[in-house]
Order: sequence, then structure tokens, then C-alpha cells
Amino acid sequence: MKALPLLATSVLSFVAAWVLLSWTQKTASSKPPIAITTVRPIAEFEQTFGIGLSEQILFKKQGLAFIKALLATNTRVYVFISADHRAEVEKLLRSTPLLHGLERESIVKIQLEHESIWARDYFPIPVLKVIPHMIPTPSFIDFVYRDGNTLDDAAIHQLALAINLSVEHLPIVLDGGNFMTNGESCVLSEEVSEDPEILLLNSPEPPLESNLAEIFKAALGCRKTIIVSQIPHPHVDMWMKFLNTTTIAVNQIDPKVIEATPGLGVAEREKAQKIAHELDKAANRLSQDFQVVRLPMPAPMTDTFMTYSNAVLSNGKAIVPRYSHQLKADKNKARAVAYKKLLAGYEQEVEQTYRHFGYDVTFIDANELIQDGGAFHCVTFHLPDLDAIFKDKGFLAIKPSTKP
Repeated sequence: MKALPLLATSVLSFVAAWVLLSWTQKTASSKPPIAITTVRPIAEFEQTFGIGLSEQILFKKQGLAFIKALLATNTRVYVFISADHRAEVEKLLRSTPLLHGLERESIVKIQLEHESIWARDYFPIPVLKVIPHMIPTPSFIDFVYRDGNTLDDAAIHQLALAINLSVEHLPIVLDGGNFMTNGESCVLSEEVSEDPEILLLNSPEPPLESNLAEIFKAALGCRKTIIVSQIPHPHVDMWMKFLNTTTIAVNQIDPKVIEATPGLGVAEREKAQKIAHELDKAANRLSQDFQVVRLPMPAPMTDTFMTYSNAVLSNGKAIVPRYSHQLKADKNKARAVAYKKLLAGYEQEVEQTYRHFGYDVTFIDANELIQDGGAFHCVTFHLPDLDAIFKDKGFLAIKPSTKP
């Protein structure tokens, strides 16, 4: 008695499979092409609607001057404020003579619990997503913040709820300062890994490095992902900068300057020589895909990068770090004067480079900030101007083909 239901079930399964196969073959040639959602990363040099930063930057020596320079780029400034500092921030912004009424109105204060000043690192990567039959929408791809601070890692999700952002999370440890894009290709250093919590699952997948290009293409739309050495610095934004879709600036250290830099010990000189060599290697590698221009850089001192590439690009303007004096005091006045003259010469060269590629340049002193480990790019987070980007015919997101 049990054989009959079993036979009936087998026959029905066969018939169902045959019908499905017949229908698939019949309709395969007549079905219209599937409309595909496309995505691409958004470059820093594209139009900017707003720039976010931590309230901590306001209390740095040149913090308010930096805010004023950002506002002059025709962008809003979003200040992320922890609850404990709200009253202090309100008082500072209200009382400072550096800002006038219209500038104050362009500062948006958002309560956001966080701990680190390095907004670039723990905030996500902006991408432009085009869904068939819908207008393009900004989206954000979030990674695991290397420092492992829970508040910082959760900050973007707080912001997403506040201003209705779309955020997707990838279980990859990657700081935002270790990611650069021209809107097509993506560059990062070897300082990238899987989330340790994911590794505990003993995933059978191959090592992350072998799949990174496919992951970044699927999640961010990177047509090509380039991995460079982390020896110059684990964060690529400390030694390179895309200036447009075809041009990338890479730092350069003159070996002669290393020998002439006062205050460097033997070990520091050797390390500086190695970094200079790695920067040259990186520039050669990147020249295979882009036009490379070099930005001068002083020899690293006490593991501190006095870099001009850690600038902020916003709506055709470049806010560039200025290093007014050497980080180690030198009692020899002649050497100190010579070093200051060297920095002034570097500034002229850097300004000419940025201006050559169409940027108005503003220098802001970063001596205090750089000793904490980063400069202006490190403390900012870009919110792209989607309307302006999508209308820019020279850099339009690829629309999916949807034939009726």
C-alpha cells in the first residue's frame, strides 16, 4: 500500500520538472534582458553636499579656521557631537568671532555618540547606486573599524537612522583612510583583513586577498582594485591623492633632504630612506594605470608624516595642511631657518600642483593635528551632492539597459 503514494509522488515530480524545463526553454529567448542594479564608488573630487567631522576638531588650535575654510567651499558642515560636549560646542560656535551668521547657519549639529576624531576611518565609503526604473540613490558601504571601538563603529548606523541613509555592512576590517578611488578604480594598502569574529567561524572560503577584487567590484563597483605596500603608511590617504579620474598624486621624499633634516637619528634616517624607496615603487606601480604626479614631503620625524596629500577636496577647492615648523626643536638657528625655507618651497610646489589640476588652494596649519597621527582628510567624511554628480555628463553613473 505504501508503494503507490511513492510512485505517484515520483511521477508528479517528473512531470513538474519537465513542465518547468519546457517553460524555461520556451521563454528563454523571448524574455527581455534583466535590468541590473549598478553601483560605483564616489570620488572625493566629485561634487560635495556636506562634510562631516567630530566636534573634537573644533578644539584643536586651527579647528575653527578649518571649519571656516570648509564652509568657503560651498558645502554644509555636519558636526557630530557627543551628548557630554553639546553645551560646550554650542557655546564655542556661538561666541567665536571667526564665523558670521550665514556660516553658522551652514553648520548642522548632530548628536552622535563617538570617541575618535578620525571620522574618515570609521565612517563608510559612499557609493552611487542605480536601481532600474528609479532615480540614483546614495548608499554607504561600512567596514569594521580597525581600532575596534564600539561607539565609533556604530556611529554610521546612528547617522543612518537620523538622516535616512542606506548602509550596507561588510565583515572586512578596513579603515576609510586606507581607501582611495577615482570613481572607477580603487586603491588600498595591504592593511586589510577579515573580521576576526568571522574568522572564528573557520570559513572554508579561500584567503580574503584572493577574492578582494571580486568583493570590491560587487559591493562598491570598483572596476579594478589595486593593492599597494603598507610600508609608506598603512593608510593610503597619508601618501596619495586622486586629483581627477586619470591623475593620482603620490608623495616623494628626496634622499638628500633626509640627510639634511635636523633632529633625525640614525634609525629614523634609515627608516625614512626605506619609506622613500617604497613611495617610488608605489608611484611606478600606479603609473601603469594612472598619470602620476609627485608631491614633495619632508622626511618622517618620530613616525609622523608631514604630508600634503592628506588634504580635503571639496567643490573645486583644496584645503591643504601647512607645517609651519619642524616637529623637533633645533637649537641651531641656521638649520631651523633653512628647514623653514625648505617647507615654504614645498608649499609653493604643492600649491602649483593642485592649481594645475584646477583647485583653489587654502593652507591651514596642521602642526598640532599631525602629531596625533593624521591631518585634515583623516578627520572628515564626505557626503556627495547626488544631484550635481548625476547631472555631470562627463562623469555619469552607468544606467542599466532596460529594453521593453
